[in-house]
Amino acid sequence: MIDLTSHKLGETDQLIEVAQKEDFQQLLLSMSQQAQHRILIFSHHLEHSLFDNDELFEAIKNLAIKNQRTHIQILLQDAKPMTTKGHRLLKLAQRISSHMTIKIAAKEHHDIFETFIIFDDRGYIIHTHPERYDAVGNFYAPLKTQQLYEQFEELWSRGIIDNSLRRLSL
Repeated sequence: MIDLTSHKLGETDQLIEVAQKEDFQQLLLSMSQQAQHRILIFSHHLEHSLFDNDELFEAIKNLAIKNQRTHIQILLQDAKPMTTKGHRLLKLAQRISSHMTIKIAAKEHHDIFETFIIFDDRGYIIHTHPERYDAVGNFYAPLKTQQLYEQFEELWSRGIIDNSLRRLSL
């Protein structure tokens, strides 16, 4: 398993390549636990095998409730797997919607196959293929992170709120 104990979000500028599920999960968890302000996720369907586990749920929940200025934004191309199978992050977003928002990407963006995650506008992970665990990340890459942030903002601005993602109160 990959050792990331010496990597600090916003400080360690080193490209990290992973190809195993456990390494990808460790990279995602390490950056999520170190995030202080926000996490932005663009994903096809927020794969259960990578994003639906206790440790990541706790890291994202802790960030979301940290203070009034923290926020998690998730942009999906397909919410159906999340709504039909259930997903911890969907339930969390429904409970704390003021700090966590999920949208569906506009149809013209459904041909983007990579997942990318931005942490505090400082670090990133790019997951290139949803069927494999190949990914690259960097805990501190301001230029690449800015490019991904601009791409995310463009995609987010055209995204829509899907009623299937909202909490139903009776």
